[in-house]
Order: sequence, then structure tokens, then C-alpha cells
Amino acid sequence: MSDVDRSIRVRAFLEQWLSVLLIAAVLLAAVGGWWSYQVHANPDVERESVTVGQWTESTAFDHSSVVVNDSLVFEEGERVRNRPVYYVNLAEELDVTYRYAHTASEGAVDVTTDVRLVYRGVEGEDVLWQYAEPLASGSADGLTADGNHTVDATVDIDEVFANIDTIERQLGAAGTIEIRVVAASSVEGTLSGRDVSATYESAMPITVTQQTLRVLETETIDESGQRTDTVERVVEPSGVEAVGSVLVFVVGLAGTGGLLVARRRGLVDLSPDEREILHVHQQEQEFSEWITRGTFPSEREYEATVLVDDLEGLVDVAIDTNKRVIKDEQLGVSTVLDGDYVYVYVRPDSPAEDWLVNYADMTMDEFEQFDV
Repeated sequence: MSDVDRSIRVRAFLEQWLSVLLIAAVLLAAVGGWWSYQVHANPDVERESVTVGQWTESTAFDHSSVVVNDSLVFEEGERVRNRPVYYVNLAEELDVTYRYAHTASEGAVDVTTDVRLVYRGVEGEDVLWQYAEPLASGSADGLTADGNHTVDATVDIDEVFANIDTIERQLGAAGTIEIRVVAASSVEGTLSGRDVSATYESAMPITVTQQTLRVLETETIDESGQRTDTVERVVEPSGVEAVGSVLVFVVGLAGTGGLLVARRRGLVDLSPDEREILHVHQQEQEFSEWITRGTFPSEREYEATVLVDDLEGLVDVAIDTNKRVIKDEQLGVSTVLDGDYVYVYVRPDSPAEDWLVNYADMTMDEFEQFDV
């Protein structure tokens, strides 16, 4: 009898906080329902760009020359190709082939190309002058990945030297003269479903001496392109979201229903005796320094028994008489013994309540007939 029954504590807590718990359960159910709806009925949609087509565009130069003078190294009439150096004594012309191509699996483009020979005087990073003359032009309509667009041009070596001499006579020998075969291609059309409109310029630099033409590293195009589409993908909820949202909703709904049923049926209401038991428990904690655990007297040795209405009153008696409160855990009875009087407080849940209240003149032997 030393402690309050757990069910009484729980019901007392529920009775005191029922409104707050009910509001919390409703909010929990609402949050769980909204979360569950968002996860299952209105999932997140992720937008991402997906490449649906890609291609490359490239340009290149090929060059060659026909040997016009027989030598120990080269035979007359022989065509030498893509050599780094061509000898002026053995060749009269340098043949150049420019090529444009793309790799798009779908679509076609129209290509127009102008090839020109550009002379320019440079000094360090500065371009002092520039002169260009056309060499060739060409076009291709509806060019697909299966074909190439090519333009053939010819550089007259003697004419190159003649132009260089003329320029040096007119301008002097300031700076260095550079020669470049430049091809400019205009590309219009559709590649892999994407509209294309671009101009590409490629160059083949050449350095010239009295004995040689040296072809330097070409400056060509190698461009990549792609077409992307934006696609939407439903983001599958994680296991925590899928289960957790439903669980929160179910817990909130069950809590709301359970609390409403408990309130309607009075399951959380405390009886007057139970309320007094809780109050006594609080008083026992408050007045613990005045209370000593013991056993109720086995025989009636007192002239009068005074029943006290509450524990606080019994503690007041103990303070006034300078006595201890003796608490019998088994019987649920607290007493103060003072001379010929015994002051008694009986807990509502005491099995000795009827005996102490209605049969106060009985001895303990007579009391044994009760189921204590």
C-alpha cells in the first residue's frame, strides 16, 4: 500500500492533460495525413536534361604536290602527299583539299566554303599588314553523316614568290611574311533535331624559303554538339518516408479515437477515493520526515480511537503531540499513538477500512476473519 497503483497515475495524467493530448493527437493525424498524401498521392517530380542526340563537326586539310623535275630522291611525275616540306626545285604547285564533315545520325546541313590564300606581315604579336586572294569555293546541299563536303584549291608556288617580291619592294622588308591557306565554311541546317547555324574558319599555315615550302600544324575545327530534352521523373519515396508517413497518420488517428472513446466512456475519470489516494500520496511525499513505517497494533490497548479525515490532519496531530506518524504499508493505515488515544487515518483503498470504521471495538484476533 506504499505506492499509488499505476493505472490510477495513468488515468490521473490522462484526465489532467486530456484536452492537450487530444489536440496533439489531432495535429499528429493531420500532419501524418498531409505527409502521407504528399508521399503517396502527390510525389515529387524531378526534372532533368537528357541528351537525345549528339554529334561532332570537323574540318581537315590534305595537301600534295606532283614532282616536275627528276632527282635521286623523287621521280618525275610522282605525287607526294602530306609532307612537312616541299622542295621548290621539284614542284610548281601545292594542291590543297579542304574537307568538312559531321557525324549526326539524323539531319542534314547546307555548307558553303570559300578558300583563300592570305599573306600577312607580322612583327611579334602585331599584324602589320594583310593581303588575301581567292583560291577556290564550293558548296554542298543536304550534307549527311554519310558524305563529306570538300573543296580543292591549288597554290601556284612561283606566283607566291612573285607576290612576296612585289610586297617587299612596295613595303620593304619590315617584319616577317606569313602565308596561310584559310577556308571559311558557312553551315546551315538541322543536326539530330537541333537547328545549326555557324561559320567555321580553318587555316593551314605555310612558311616559305627560297628552297622550300614547309606546312605547319593546321588549325582545324573539332566541335561537338548535342540536343537535350527535359524529362520528368517521379521520385520514389524512401522506405522511411513511405512507412513513416502512414505510421504517423495511423498513430495520430488511433490516439484521437482512443482518447475520445476513453472520455465518452469515463475511462479516464477518477473516483473520489482514487483522487484521495493520489492526494494522500502527495502528502506522504510532503510530510515524509514525520512518517515512520511500522505495523498497526495487534491488540486494542487504547481507550479511544480517533479517526482522522486526512493525512495532513494526522501530521498536524503528530506535530502538536511531538509524536511520529506510523504508517502500516500492508493495511494502508497511518497512526499517531498518544497515551490512551490512537489517532488513525485510513486510506480509501485500505483492506482494514470496514473494521476500523465500523468495528473499532474488535481485537485483531476478531479482525482476522476479514480477508486482509
